Amino acid sequence: MDTSDLTTQGAILTSLSIIAGGIIIGAMIFQISIPFAQYIMVVLAGLVVIGAIALILGSRESEKTPVQR
Repeated sequence: MDTSDLTTQGAILTSLSIIAGGIIIGAMIFQISIPFAQYIMVVLAGLVVIGAIALILGSRESEKTPVQR
């Protein structure tokens, strides 16, 4: 697996999960009823953790391999 793909995928997963969580929190502030919002937030928090792990693993792998230019 290409490590740059792992880093990019981790960044995208983390970013989108944070954005989706912000949208849900914003909707809840304006009293918009979202079914299963608490469960969705827990899943999004788990996705942020998985994305952060992918970022860490991707950066560790890129440190081990020499830069090819």
